[in-house]
Amino acid sequence: MDARGATVSSPFLFEVIMHIEVLEENIDLKKILEEANSVKMFLNSGWKDIEQVGLQGHKPDLDPADEWKSSVGKGSQLQYPETYFKYPLFQLPTINRIMEKYGMKRTRIMKSNPKTCLTIHEDLTKRIHIPLITNDKCFMAIEDRNYYLEPGKIYLTNTTLRHTAVNASDNFRVHIVGCIYS
Repeated sequence: MDARGATVSSPFLFEVIMHIEVLEENIDLKKILEEANSVKMFLNSGWKDIEQVGLQGHKPDLDPADEWKSSVGKGSQLQYPETYFKYPLFQLPTINRIMEKYGMKRTRIMKSNPKTCLTIHEDLTKRIHIPLITNDKCFMAIEDRNYYLEPGKIYLTNTTLRHTAVNASDNFRVHIVGCIYS
């Protein structure tokens, strides 16, 4: 299957799996959105005011009010290595269970503004994406292919390849994104 759920029958199936893989379907999107919104309320902000929010700290039992910014921004500019960010900052049972299940590090809620595009880049590790708010005008381009990541699923994306994220819509795009170290 490809990222849209269509059956792919070509000699390039292995290549498609290398770009995007659906890890889980039919997740409780309503509960995950409620938990993400509780973070937004904790910060006393709306989606328009948030670019990234770190969900994991670099050591246990940190105050989320002090720590949530520590893991945001470019990985090369962080005070601690990405792998240090593994301790949940917020009481988010569903999201924290997913982060633990997949071994996610430096997990963030990330928002893309309408009509924006990231620069093409390569990450050091693959990423897990959990789309929360999106539409079919929001997509990831990995190498020479575009992928729409549908809400209600958990995706493993091979962001070690050249890629970008595009929001060609008039609405915000919000994903939970975490690093995966094998």
